[in-house]
Amino acid sequence: MIRLRIRLELEWKVLLLAAVLFAAFVWPVQRFFITRLSKTLTESIDPGLEQTLRNEIVDAAPQERAVLTEHLERYRQTKVLIPIIVREQQRLITALSVGLFISFLLIAFWVLRYLTQPLKNLAVAVGKIGKGEVAVFSRHSDGALGIVETAVANLQTELVVLREKERVLGMEAAWKDIARIMAHEIKNPLTPIRLTLDRIEEKVGSGQTISSDDLTRFLVRINTQIDMLERLVDQFRSFSRDPEVNLTAVDVGAVIRTIGDTLGEKLSTVITGSLVMQSDPYLLQQVFLNIWKNSLEAGATIIETTIGKNDGQSMITIGDNGQGIAPDDLERIWLPYVTFKKHGTGLGLPVVKRLIETLGGTITMTSVLHHGITITISFPQYSLQGATDHEQ
Repeated sequence: MIRLRIRLELEWKVLLLAAVLFAAFVWPVQRFFITRLSKTLTESIDPGLEQTLRNEIVDAAPQERAVLTEHLERYRQTKVLIPIIVREQQRLITALSVGLFISFLLIAFWVLRYLTQPLKNLAVAVGKIGKGEVAVFSRHSDGALGIVETAVANLQTELVVLREKERVLGMEAAWKDIARIMAHEIKNPLTPIRLTLDRIEEKVGSGQTISSDDLTRFLVRINTQIDMLERLVDQFRSFSRDPEVNLTAVDVGAVIRTIGDTLGEKLSTVITGSLVMQSDPYLLQQVFLNIWKNSLEAGATIIETTIGKNDGQSMITIGDNGQGIAPDDLERIWLPYVTFKKHGTGLGLPVVKRLIETLGGTITMTSVLHHGITITISFPQYSLQGATDHEQ
């Protein structure tokens, strides 16, 4: 009953209330009229008249007896007609009441529709304005409703201006975010390139001969990072879309070893286990490069990685011996631009989380301050091959 009352529109509520009041008023009036009519007709007949006429008929002459008998019959007919007259009057009053009731409801409904339609139009307009659409509605009402319509129209004009300003500010903020993220992502490949060039410079400066194998290895590292830079530029051209995922069989250990080889002189990498799964090698490389770079910036000297399969999931566990993160700060590390490093951008771990989720996985982190971090990455329904230990 409460739900029905809430869902009924205004005019139906008014009509329902009017119908109840009308019925509550008409029914007692009708009963009062019928009762008064029945009482009046009954009192208009002398109850002792029939007995008097009977007595007069017995003693009357034949001609008078016929007249008296006729009066007696008329008295009896009148007495019988009283309930019939009352019932007919009751039917007539009921029909008249129903007709008046229906006419009243129709007129009231039309009047209420006429009065409430501007309010409905105004409500629809306000709903459209709230959704950011342009609402067109009449502004011909008088009184308080006309004031409200004018206020809503002015509000719509102001909202259009404000939304346009917000759109411009949002575009500026988005471009700033894109610039920050792009700068952060470009710096990641530049770090291995710089380290490789520093290694070449050290060998050349010390007079050492660079073997063809070393030179090939250095060039492969540099070319790999240049390829990554090219793909980054291509992706940022369509930054609004999620990274494109190209699934293929990926040797996770090989991807980690590539990152470890690149940063090996400053950050030692230990790998336990072997895992081949369907994934995107380029996105995985971005993930690991961000994690390894964060560990390096946190003062870590060694990263221990365990890869394997557990309960039908491919698991990658990464731990370092860096400065770690305070437990109270762990919940905020995945938020963009939140950093606890002096020169950090606050984008590395959010980018890692976004890439892992794009690949269908999950990532969690635990940490003990001054004792390093432990990152756990899991991917469902991927295959595991072998279990060998590799160390670099």
